[in-house]
Amino acid sequence: MRPVLMLLGPCVLVSPGCDFFQELESDPKAMATDTDPGGASTGDPDDGPCEVLNDDLCLDQDTVSSCGPDGTLTEVDCPAACGTFVNFSCVAMATGQHACWCVEPGSQPVLTCVELEGCVAECDLTEGLACADQCFARTDAATARIFGALVHCAETACADGCRQNPEACQACVDAARTEGEGGCSLPRAVCDGQRDPDEPWP
Repeated sequence: MRPVLMLLGPCVLVSPGCDFFQELESDPKAMATDTDPGGASTGDPDDGPCEVLNDDLCLDQDTVSSCGPDGTLTEVDCPAACGTFVNFSCVAMATGQHACWCVEPGSQPVLTCVELEGCVAECDLTEGLACADQCFARTDAATARIFGALVHCAETACADGCRQNPEACQACVDAARTEGEGGCSLPRAVCDGQRDPDEPWP
């Protein structure tokens, strides 16, 4: 996995515990997107200084918008920033940073979306990224993207609430991701509906 970090944002999580993405911050393979020329585009300085809390966010599954240290708004194209890897999703980390999470999936969807979700949820990322790497290696790019769309939807649905009430953030994200609340019923259904390729047709 090659996480590409952006600074500042709410604590929004994918799996139980506020440390799900915490390991991404300290991983030596991480690269700051504002120094990565491959995927960053800087806004017009004439537009005026950006506001950290309002401008640091995931615009969509593939785009990070961040207010840089110099007050300039920067947008990062995650697929471009990931290079030869696959952008799982733009994510918000427990540290309050936003990131493009770049993964290296396999060629076969051994794990369905639901199985991938369960596999990653069982990883203790405070101990490193090897466990999550193995999960993504056991599925294909399309499945990683399906799960990434669900993760992005859950985080987006809860972003405002997480800023206002951090204590309730995890419960909101969990409900959006697992139950499809907050407008996430479609990506939840798509993830749930992905069939195991080895299962026989009824």
